[in-house]
Amino acid sequence: MALEGQLSDFNLAEILQLIASQQKSGFLTLEAQREMVFIFDKGEVISTRDRRSRTRDPLESFLKAYGFFSESQWKHIDYVKKNSSLDLTEILVSENLLTEARLESTLRSLAQDMTHQGMKLHRGRYHFTPTQRTPPGVRGSIRLPVQSLLMEAARRLDEEPGLKAALPSQSLTFSQGEKTLPQEALSEVSGRIMKLALAGLPLGRIIRQGQVESFVVRDLLKTWLEEGFLTVEQHAADDGDARGDKRALRGINLNPGLRRAPLVLLVFLLLCGAGWYRWVEEPAMDPGQGPQLRETQLRAEVVAAARLYFYQEGQWPENLASMVRGGHMAPATLATVESLGWNYELDKKQNRFALGT
Repeated sequence: MALEGQLSDFNLAEILQLIASQQKSGFLTLEAQREMVFIFDKGEVISTRDRRSRTRDPLESFLKAYGFFSESQWKHIDYVKKNSSLDLTEILVSENLLTEARLESTLRSLAQDMTHQGMKLHRGRYHFTPTQRTPPGVRGSIRLPVQSLLMEAARRLDEEPGLKAALPSQSLTFSQGEKTLPQEALSEVSGRIMKLALAGLPLGRIIRQGQVESFVVRDLLKTWLEEGFLTVEQHAADDGDARGDKRALRGINLNPGLRRAPLVLLVFLLLCGAGWYRWVEEPAMDPGQGPQLRETQLRAEVVAAARLYFYQEGQWPENLASMVRGGHMAPATLATVESLGWNYELDKKQNRFALGT
């Protein structure tokens, strides 16, 4: 018998506990701001990917949101997907993009992240379709007890206000604190996040390149700040959120001042049309100010990419193209640099580089 209703009457935690207690198998679908699916086998979550759904694969969204692969790697994945019947999980393993262990860990992180986000939903519908046996067509399955998912999601909900207070802006950058965290004390995940932080990247970009949930990144950074391993260095230009900055122009992130420029121009034209503005000779805005600001932002982006390369490889990149190949810099940024005629010159003797015309 199907189970359905409103999330305002029963929240996700109550629904998951009911399915788990009765050891049901089947598909639970949440229809809210975005569709979520939890697939059960005898009361345990085995997947959050329904291949029958026409919505975007949540695994693909997760991988792209947290910077798992470069643009060229995604093009290769899309090519294999179009020319084979392989599932995304099979492609990732067969093409040596993820090990089976890393894939399983990522699928678990995806399920945890969806549970965390789902527990925030108070509007929308839910629908559970039971099956007699293990739901068919599940690829890349995992087994997660509902209780462990809910306990971790509840912890994250409780600690989120503290994270927002400690890290109030996506533009925060970090530097080495008074203490140094030994390398042997860092796991693969924490080591990667520490490198990104010490490379001078803003919080928003650390999240987008951290290859782990946003909560985990912010939790690690908050802990390191409290323990003196990191310190907040400055507020960089707004770098967007974990879903990606859609306000980029040719690879250059626009700051709030530039985003307000169209609005200022619109108001100006309206004043002219209504006759409220009288043409007089007055100091005009320097026509070179806009391009100069964008070039400054472009230079900062290239420098940040080079610093990230240095922290990961132990040396400065040989050229700009090597940063693109390593996924440290977007191809669009390289194209913009080349169109400006900028040169990258590496001085190995003095262990530094120069960027200019």
